[in-house]
Amino acid sequence: MRKLSKSFVIWAGGALALAASACAVDAPALSGVLYAYFLYDLTSQEEGEPKGGNEFGLSRCYVTAKGSVHEKVSYQVTGDVGRDKYTYYTYELVQDPQTGTYKLVETPYTKTGKLGFFLKYAFFDVSGVVPKHHIHAGMIKPPFAVYEHSYWGWRVIRKGAFLDRRYGATADLGLGLYGGFADGLVQHNLALMNGGSFGKAEDPYSGKDVEYRLSAFPLRGNDDWRGLSVNGIAKVQNLGEKVPPGADKNPVAIYGGFLGLKHKFANVGAGYYARSAGEGDEKYHGDLITAFATVHLRATEGMTVHPLARYDMYEPNADVRDDDRTVFIGGVGLKFFDGKLALIPNYQTETYKEVIESEGQPRRTEDKSIDYVYLHCQFNWE
Repeated sequence: MRKLSKSFVIWAGGALALAASACAVDAPALSGVLYAYFLYDLTSQEEGEPKGGNEFGLSRCYVTAKGSVHEKVSYQVTGDVGRDKYTYYTYELVQDPQTGTYKLVETPYTKTGKLGFFLKYAFFDVSGVVPKHHIHAGMIKPPFAVYEHSYWGWRVIRKGAFLDRRYGATADLGLGLYGGFADGLVQHNLALMNGGSFGKAEDPYSGKDVEYRLSAFPLRGNDDWRGLSVNGIAKVQNLGEKVPPGADKNPVAIYGGFLGLKHKFANVGAGYYARSAGEGDEKYHGDLITAFATVHLRATEGMTVHPLARYDMYEPNADVRDDDRTVFIGGVGLKFFDGKLALIPNYQTETYKEVIESEGQPRRTEDKSIDYVYLHCQFNWE
């Protein structure tokens, strides 16, 4: 029975592949990108392990197949390599010193496992149904996070701020509609998604996410400045969430603006995003600011040099003091072989305030930082 089942799967997969090839307008095109790094930890440790920790790592390895089955129907399938994470729990009976009763305490622990291959994107792109628009269906790209990355340009170093602080995702199951007006002067992207991203299963009783991006390119007619864009982003999470009668929903609203420029001499971007969640007394508001720039210099034939810098300021809750965090990244990207290979030495520091409270002493804060030196490597193939 096991052999029969395996043979059937192989036969069915081969039949589907042949059928797709027969219907295909374009044969599948394969491409990929690999992100690797070496890091050296400069963080001053007061307790525990001393500074100087270092490691080699593989952060991403994408393999993408693109093709079409009709002149108006194309597809993309992307696989990714990452480390498995799993959670296990320990249980302990803890006695209450006041009442003498025992309570079962559950403690979760998360471990990172071996490298594994998983699905990142799998969607169809259909044009012609809505004039001057495309429809995406499947594991799609949400409207903004990947768009911000296209200006930042250094996903190999660190995620864009919008994704880095979990304001959005780069992939989720759902439907998307994108297109433009006025010969490309205005573009927009609307998506209805499950909201769990590609990293976890969705709860069928949870609400859906609606995300929308509106972009204007005011100097599109100018060859030098056509890459200037003014963008707005709005997102609602948990829309239509099903909860027990009498229970409060936890609506989440995200909105903001982004100004970006892609120029032959530099990429520049700056954004402000706000996030509010909860209702009534439980409502809170957070802010995120990002600014970055990359200069493009030609060194020799086939080699370019790109000094880069980025600054982020993140405040999870505007009503809480001393919870803000800042990130600074500085480095230089060296690209070889027409950009197929990039080496990026860089320094990253994240600063925060540690609140210290002790009995009989006034509340005080200490400035802390997490500091790393990296050598990142990116390799593209197609």
